[in-house]
Amino acid sequence: MTEKQSAGNRVLRFLGFDTAFKAALPSMIHYNWAVFLANGSFYIIGLFFIPFLTKVEGLSTAQAGIVVLCAKLCDAVTDPLMGIITDRTRSRFGRHRPYLLLGLAPSAVSYFMLWTAMGFRDSAASVKMLYFIGAYMLFSVAYTVVVVPHTAMLPVLAPQYDLRTQFNAMKTILDAVGTEGSFLIATLILSYTRRAGTSVLGSAIHAMGNTPEFDPTFRGRFLLMGAVLSLFFSLPLLATFFGTKEPDSRALPVPPFRLRTFLTEYRSIWSSRAFRQYFALSFFNVIALGFVSNSSYYFLSSVAQMVSLYTITNLISQAGEVMGFPLNYVLSIRRSKQTPAKIELPFIVLALLVSFFVKPGSPKALLILVYIFYNFGLAGVSSVTSNILPDVTDVDEMISGERREGKIATFSTLVRKIVSGLAAAVTGLILGAFGFDAGATAQTPTAVFGVRFTYAVLPILMITGSIVTAHRYGMEKSDHALIRRAIREKHETGEANLTDAEKETCARIAGLRWEDMWIGRPPVPARCAGE
Repeated sequence: MTEKQSAGNRVLRFLGFDTAFKAALPSMIHYNWAVFLANGSFYIIGLFFIPFLTKVEGLSTAQAGIVVLCAKLCDAVTDPLMGIITDRTRSRFGRHRPYLLLGLAPSAVSYFMLWTAMGFRDSAASVKMLYFIGAYMLFSVAYTVVVVPHTAMLPVLAPQYDLRTQFNAMKTILDAVGTEGSFLIATLILSYTRRAGTSVLGSAIHAMGNTPEFDPTFRGRFLLMGAVLSLFFSLPLLATFFGTKEPDSRALPVPPFRLRTFLTEYRSIWSSRAFRQYFALSFFNVIALGFVSNSSYYFLSSVAQMVSLYTITNLISQAGEVMGFPLNYVLSIRRSKQTPAKIELPFIVLALLVSFFVKPGSPKALLILVYIFYNFGLAGVSSVTSNILPDVTDVDEMISGERREGKIATFSTLVRKIVSGLAAAVTGLILGAFGFDAGATAQTPTAVFGVRFTYAVLPILMITGSIVTAHRYGMEKSDHALIRRAIREKHETGEANLTDAEKETCARIAGLRWEDMWIGRPPVPARCAGE
């Protein structure tokens, strides 16, 4: 072997690219095509849905917020039910994989419905609000049918600590493809106009940097965007379904379903300290992102008065997330999964602090830097929440003795949808309280401050909570290996033979005494014949 080859192998080993990685690479790629729907669909909703409802369909900011909130409250019922269903599913395709196919058509149709008022175009705003509540509820249910099982599949496909990080690294790559692709499609449909004396390519480039002020004349464009993106987000589910393999689950026993057991199981998940820390980190991150994304269009149009930059700033924002990806991967593999959040969350606070003082006439370069720094920090905390979720499932098994991926995955989607809906509703209500009028060409100073408040002040408070939680999360790679070894020994021999120090580590991570967990209970003695 040459010195160059030896150095290359050392680099690959440093990054965790071993034989397990090579064997799992096709599964990594196919598994993550589903992120087009899981992340890309809500990325476009976060950017354009509130402006569409207020600027195009004539709803008030409060009504638009209620649309999102009502749909998300529906998830409080459907998401936990889906977690129970997928854990109890028995099929030759596994417990989770069949739902990727089942949810394809409903997700496509309901996503299209979000972007057109159908026969209610000329109805009163209150009637259209009810229609969009129904459309959003349908999409939320279809999304749940797909994304809860898809999230629950990861611990099954990637049982190893580092392999899970590599699956999520591929998720980041395909997520960027999905979000950037969907954003380019949306932008070209909404902003493209053939300019005299300019080529098609030149007109497209001009559209990317000049977002128009939306109004009712954009209805047809939003309808076309919804039709194209409904296919763009749903068809990749076929690649995930046919490209991944999950163990046949038909031989697994199906536990009886009782309402009391249903409620008890979800309550018991909260007993895990690791889960509570994951939940807190996700909550603070999602609600901060919700405030920013739901205020972003208004921030550029009414505070910075640079709405034409809406498209280009979001493209640059994606570049900020991509910039953070290599660093996040190396930190997760070589340090700990929570390290990226510890390092990069302060960049979000810095960016939002600067944005609070942005005003008309501020340099465009300053605004662009704000977006880059914000999304660089956002990439860090998003990496952490994705990477630690499968490990939280293992902690839950140490406590309960059961594999409950579906129920754990429920909280991942539930947090993202319920909290983002709450952020949308609160944003709309706060802007309304400050006198913000989405249809007005000029805003009062009080209304402008309201936008600053929802875009910068509230998110800073939430990100502060994320920083505290990231520093409190305490499971390292060696801790996870210990937990997996203990679970394996318990299943094989009926008892986990750990030292007192190792038991204390497990108890610290779980937040429960060793003897109060399944892992620490004495083995059940075998019954003698005739008893």
